[in-house]
Amino acid sequence: MLRALQIENYALIRSLRMAFDRGLTVITGETGAGKSILMGALSLILGSRAETEVLHDKTRKCIVEGLFDIEGLDLRNFFEQNDLDYQPLTTLRREINESGKSRAFINDTPVTLVILRTLAGKLIDIHSQHQNLLPRDSSFRLRVIDQYAQNGDLRIRYRQELSQLRQLEQRHAELKQKCTEDALRQEFLQYTVEELDNAQLQPGEQELTEQQIRLLSHAEEIKFHLFAAAQQLSEQEEGNVLQQLKAVQAECESLRDLGPDFEEIRNRLHEAAVELTDIAYEIARKESEVEVNPQELDRLNERIDLIYTLQHKYQVDNIPELLALADRLRQELSQQSNDKEQLQELEKACHAAREETLALAQQLSKSRQQVIAKLQKEIEHHLRELGMPDSRMEIVLEPVDEMQESGMDRATFLFTANPGMEPADLGKVASGGEMSRIMLALKSVITDSTVLPTVIFDEIDTGISGETAHKVGVAMQALSQRHQVIAITHLPQIAARGNRHLLVFKENRGGEAVTDLRPLEGEERVEAIAAMFGGADATEAARATARELLKKQ
Repeated sequence: MLRALQIENYALIRSLRMAFDRGLTVITGETGAGKSILMGALSLILGSRAETEVLHDKTRKCIVEGLFDIEGLDLRNFFEQNDLDYQPLTTLRREINESGKSRAFINDTPVTLVILRTLAGKLIDIHSQHQNLLPRDSSFRLRVIDQYAQNGDLRIRYRQELSQLRQLEQRHAELKQKCTEDALRQEFLQYTVEELDNAQLQPGEQELTEQQIRLLSHAEEIKFHLFAAAQQLSEQEEGNVLQQLKAVQAECESLRDLGPDFEEIRNRLHEAAVELTDIAYEIARKESEVEVNPQELDRLNERIDLIYTLQHKYQVDNIPELLALADRLRQELSQQSNDKEQLQELEKACHAAREETLALAQQLSKSRQQVIAKLQKEIEHHLRELGMPDSRMEIVLEPVDEMQESGMDRATFLFTANPGMEPADLGKVASGGEMSRIMLALKSVITDSTVLPTVIFDEIDTGISGETAHKVGVAMQALSQRHQVIAITHLPQIAARGNRHLLVFKENRGGEAVTDLRPLEGEERVEAIAAMFGGADATEAARATARELLKKQ
């Protein structure tokens, strides 16, 4: 139950504090006095969007604070789950600073708007004249049925399962698309790996092949020069290098005994002759080994062309990088196999989640069907009390093919207010005044089936007057015996039914328009209700009517 509402620096409100109690509280005031401002301020602590335009004084922050009596509402789990201090008298506060930044608090603990909105939704239900369009919406109709059937927990479980199902289906669709794209890439990967494997590349092969090509490309030239060099060293050739060296040795041999210096020269000449003999043998051997082989040269050129082509094709510089590329592609091919296994697992998970969600949807449908007949009767009962004795309400629940946020049903409310006429779609046949009473009847029925402590009606009495207005007031008064009801109204018949009467007014203070509020009692209340009949200058007849209405309270 809302105990108090405090508003600071909001729109035309400088500072305002309102106290509330059980029963029916009515709020009245002239058009433009600021009744809508009160609702706007209240909506802040219910989690609505905040804007800097609401600041009356741009140099200080706006504060809206509501004090709620939540004892007996079984909300301790909510406070524990959100790490909040539970207090029987709980404060919801919203602040908007000069820059437009908004902060929310529950019992002075900062919370997110989601948490604030969730708790406020368990405490207050606001119905305005704009919601008279809601019966045209199938999801609203289903919410009415579910609230009456007390399907709250079941509906939450269904939506959680549906959300999980959609997440799984999204992941499945994305992975399936990836697998489709990977299948195309797999062909490329497989071709690339096979191409690299078939090349049978070896580390160091490129350098060796390039060297072999250089040798074979110059084989005739190499062979020619080696042969000529060998001839110069061959002993069979007249005047060859070795013969000349031996002649030098012979000349120096006779000097060996003349001193150590000549002995050293003789020894060095001997070593040179041995070395040149070995070199001559090596040159001859090399010359014989050099082979002019055009076929082998062609083969090696083809091989090096293949290596160069692969390097250019795959944008690498050497064989080790080609081999590393092949290894990476094999790993990617292995990963694609894992994706396929994961896709199969997701298909199984989607199937299981779909079955579970479908079971909950069917459970919802069954629960709804079970309460429809009783719900129709209770709505018709309230409509009769609201001055519509011949009204008929039929609720038609039809299955739909796809699972939606509200289940697998489509609800249609059929209505007629006249005897002898078949019910038709409520949204098409009900007048504005009829829709106001229908919404009041719906609120009365579903509010009685919940533990929601506070119901606020924001000028839902549009389009009604006279005896109908009186019956709406009686209905609100009856509802207030079970719930706290706050009604913003412009009808005297409803205003007179309140246990408390608050007047919203606007006045000039220091050259500025300011909205304020005060409680009315006694003759002040008589004057206010009388003014609602005939304007600011109430007549004695209007005052008498006002007193009569107040006596019937």
